[in-house]
Formats: sequence, structure tokens, C-alpha cells
Amino acid sequence: MTDRRYLPDTRPYPAEAVKRELLMHAVQAAGSGAQAKLAAEALRAQIYGMLSQNFYLNLSVAMSMTPSETAYRQIMAALNDVLQAKTDDEVQWFALPVVLVAGCKKEAALPAAAPALELSACLGNYPHTRPFARATWLPRLLTAGQMAEINAGQWFKAKQNAEAAAGFAAALPQTEKLPLAEGQSVSVAFALGYGGRELAESLGKNLQEAALPLMQVWLEALKTPGVPLFANPLSPDNPTAALTDASHMRLRMALDVFAANSIRSIRMQSPRVGVVMASQEGGRLVFGFNATESQFEIQPQTFSWPLSPMDKIEIVQQNFLDLLAECQVENIRLLHEPIGENEELPTYAQALRLSGHNPLYGDGSAS
Repeated sequence: MTDRRYLPDTRPYPAEAVKRELLMHAVQAAGSGAQAKLAAEALRAQIYGMLSQNFYLNLSVAMSMTPSETAYRQIMAALNDVLQAKTDDEVQWFALPVVLVAGCKKEAALPAAAPALELSACLGNYPHTRPFARATWLPRLLTAGQMAEINAGQWFKAKQNAEAAAGFAAALPQTEKLPLAEGQSVSVAFALGYGGRELAESLGKNLQEAALPLMQVWLEALKTPGVPLFANPLSPDNPTAALTDASHMRLRMALDVFAANSIRSIRMQSPRVGVVMASQEGGRLVFGFNATESQFEIQPQTFSWPLSPMDKIEIVQQNFLDLLAECQVENIRLLHEPIGENEELPTYAQALRLSGHNPLYGDGSAS
């Protein structure tokens, strides 16, 4: 039975179970008990074998066929474990993402030099991030697109020893500038580095009191005349995990910015804001903003969230509802049925006539 408390999942999963050993291990590992633990170990061993034999393509194909978000998470957890340094000879790579919100009257660019000394000094001030102060930081930042082009097989090769790490670092793009689109934009830049296996203990830890000083480091390093900038630094992590977290946070912050601007513009013309939340065929969530009354309706303002294989819909939905609560928006309609891939999102007035409910006041069971 569909859980109507949450937006439906329209990601295009295989219609029938794929009979691949790796995927069967992933499904079992998502369970509980001894069997799940054995499956997780088998999953790690199989991924290690694929990368050791340079069969990254096999892994990539299998990941494209995962039957659920939970199974995909198991594969990524195993992959991140395999990419960690296991011996004193191996190298631990990491990426430190920063999500950037900028406003430009025309296209602009930020400097792409990595503030390596400043990052080391800042992180060295706190026990839980201190190991990163002893790491080797690369001199240039990478964009999200450049990070996404590096596959797990390349990271695996680059962790084998210090010589492999240095060769990989030298072959990375030497970015001169980080491009910014005209208007308000949300983007991500990555500082990369590597060191010994002791770094593994500090990966993915909450920045805690290091967050604000780290933000100041980024703002100072990236300041550009005529470009108002907000920087949200994320925790240093295994590169594949950092890319996933940064992609999610970029979308979340982009939705926050879009929602705040939409709500502000609607309130200048209408006493009440109406919000529609829906899933769209093809693996998207859509969020629409308009006036509650049809006589005040303006040009629809819609934000589209393409679901990644790792996105938890309930978390995306709850973060959005928390934002609406902060903005004191109470007229919300969550649609129970997905809209078509090429269909426009209904206005709030139209959505009230469709199957749905207000998630602030119920779970949809009576709608």
C-alpha cells in the first residue's frame, strides 16, 4: 500500500528483479540480522574485486539497475569503504565541498586557487579535524562537473600509493576560474587533498565549531568585486561521498533560495501564498508557488528537483516543510498521484480539486 504521507517515488527502477549477484547482495544487505551482515561483506568483496581488475564499467552498469534507494545506499556504503586507505602504504583521498550562493548582474567567475594554507590552519585548530592540517592539499579547486567525471576506478588507482596519488593529482584539470551564471545561482566547489590512512577516522564528521571559521576562510579566498557571496562549507569526506552530499545540499539550498524569492514576490500581490508539492514521472519532485485564490494568481513559479539514486524523499519533503513553516506558509497541497513527465504542475486552486492533503494537518489517510 502506498504511504500517502510522502510524495511517491517515480524513479525508473527495473520492472523485474535484475539477477545480478552484486544487486542481490545489495538488496540482502539492506535487511537486518546476520544475513544482512554477510551480504554487506560479500558486496564489499565483489566491488573490491571489480576495481582491482579494472572492471569499473561492470560496477557502473550494476549501479544503474538498482531496484531501490536502500539498495543503492548499500552499494555506495560498500564502495566508500573500498576506497578508504587500508594499509600504511595506501593513500586516503578526501574532498572538502563548499556550496556557494552568489548574485550577479551578469556572468562572472570566482578564483579557483585553493586556499590550502588557510584550510590547513583552520582545520588544525580543532581535534576532530586536525588530521587534515597534515594532509597534502591540491592547489586548484574543482567544479561539481569536474568531480563527477572522476569515476570510482580512478579513485581506487589513485589510492594505491603516494606515487599513484601524485600522478593522479598532476593529471587533474587546472581550473583558473569558477564560472557563475547571471542572476542568483547555487553552485559547489571542491578542495581536494590526500594523506595517510589516519585521515579515514576524520572523514564525514560534523564540522561543529569549525564551521564558522571555515566559512570565513572560503569567503575571504573567493571574494570578488561586485559578487555578493554566501558560503556553506561541508565536512571533508571520501570524494564519492562528498560529491553525493554536496549535490544534495546544492539542490536543497537552491530550493530554499527559490522558495524564499517566490514567497516574497507573491506576498507583494496576494494576501496568502499557496504551495503545491507533487512527484513527476521520470524521477522528479516539483514544488509550485502561487496565490491561494485564483483571482490573485500570477505566473506559476515552479522548482524541479531531479531525484538522485541516494535521495530520501521523506527528508527532502520534511526539509521543505520546515522551510515553509519558517516562512509562515500554511496553505500547502501534497498531491497523492504523480503528474505526467510533460505535464504542468496544477495551481493551488486546481490542486484542491485533486487527491491530496495538507501535510501540516494530516497524513492523507482521509483525503
